[in-house]
Amino acid sequence: MATLVLKNVSEEKLRAFKAEAARRGLTLSKAFEEAVELWLRAAGGVVTDELGDDIVWMEARERLEREHRGEYAVIARGRLVGVYKSLEEVKEVLKRLRREGVERAIVVKIGVDREGWVGEWLGGSMERVA
Repeated sequence: MATLVLKNVSEEKLRAFKAEAARRGLTLSKAFEEAVELWLRAAGGVVTDELGDDIVWMEARERLEREHRGEYAVIARGRLVGVYKSLEEVKEVLKRLRREGVERAIVVKIGVDREGWVGEWLGGSMERVA
């Protein structure tokens, strides 16, 4: 982790940024990282798989909560893999992803998992999940 000092930032924008971070239950550091990832993605820059997956969740969250509350979303490789009604379906999807070489995915129970937390599956932990 690095320490960052910013000078000459608009007070109005900083106040709005802090308010939005608080509304989402994020620390300023986490909110800043997400903002940078969104900016890099928009500019065609490099986005890590982990943060790319988080961005996909952020972008899809409201729609998924409206349309799929109580179901499970699986996100991997920077895209929404799908929405599933049961953990059995999720387990099968994770097995397929593993066969395709995916070693990390986010699994979230839409509208149920607490704010700021989603489950993360790492390929090596499949035996514990299955």
